[in-house]
Amino acid sequence: MNIPNGMKLRHIEAFLAVARSGTITAAAQARHVSQPALSKTLSELETLLATKLFDRTGRRAVLTPAGESFRAHSMVAIQSLEKGVRDIGGEGPGDLVKVGVLPTVAGGIFPSVALEMARLRPEVRIGVMTGPNAYLIDLLRAGKIDLMVGRMPRASDMPGLSFEHLYDEPIVMVGRAGHPAMGMDARQAIAKYPLILPNPGAIIRKTVDQYIAAMGATDVRPAFETVALPVALTLLESSDMLWFISRGVVAREIGNGALVTLDLKADYMAGAVGITRKFAFGGDSPADLLARLLHRKAAQSDAI
Repeated sequence: MNIPNGMKLRHIEAFLAVARSGTITAAAQARHVSQPALSKTLSELETLLATKLFDRTGRRAVLTPAGESFRAHSMVAIQSLEKGVRDIGGEGPGDLVKVGVLPTVAGGIFPSVALEMARLRPEVRIGVMTGPNAYLIDLLRAGKIDLMVGRMPRASDMPGLSFEHLYDEPIVMVGRAGHPAMGMDARQAIAKYPLILPNPGAIIRKTVDQYIAAMGATDVRPAFETVALPVALTLLESSDMLWFISRGVVAREIGNGALVTLDLKADYMAGAVGITRKFAFGGDSPADLLARLLHRKAAQSDAI
């Protein structure tokens, strides 16, 4: 056996925690240990392996090529060990896939993919959490979700993560059915009617602000700020407000005629939607199957 004498499960768990979190500080907090204690455990593992697993860049700990390889094998080993514990403990074969879903896709392709997953792997449970990009990325880094489905994260959020493109989704400006701005130039509509904008922390907010500035409406003050459909829909139905939002959030309402879109005449008002995750899962893992089903559904939608 080539496993170094003295290597323990705590070494592997500490290593994976740092790989997930991207920093020793965050990993220590997640494991409820002190930073010096975690650093010592990681140093012991590197000594046992006679290999450097991380490059320290400022506060960040970036996996070396050897670290990337060791992480892949460690994940397989941990998953196998957990399955063995479940089997002998009588907990059954069920698995849980934890997914963070942005509102953009919560009502779009994700439900149909989740149903297909349930048909193919009925023993697998899917736990779904929703929220803004920043919140879901924090959950992803902390290992509380397996993957995130939504807009491509900002470049500053990408270290240690990978993004797999599914499709491009436009930002639209919508109003209630019969809105008096229909057929009106977007510039005039923005100047005349109150606006609902995405929250300042929403990943599409910067694009919306740039569009409004390009229209020459630099002094616009939104009446409301939200990306929550139930709130905005109630406001739109009872007023002449207009809402900037990702089309996926309101696709059903546009389809049934409850909301109508104004022509923004701006091709750049679109962004990539895809899967963000930390690990390359094994080919047979539930998380990897879910990712493959999402890719297939997106490809089918593009072909229609």
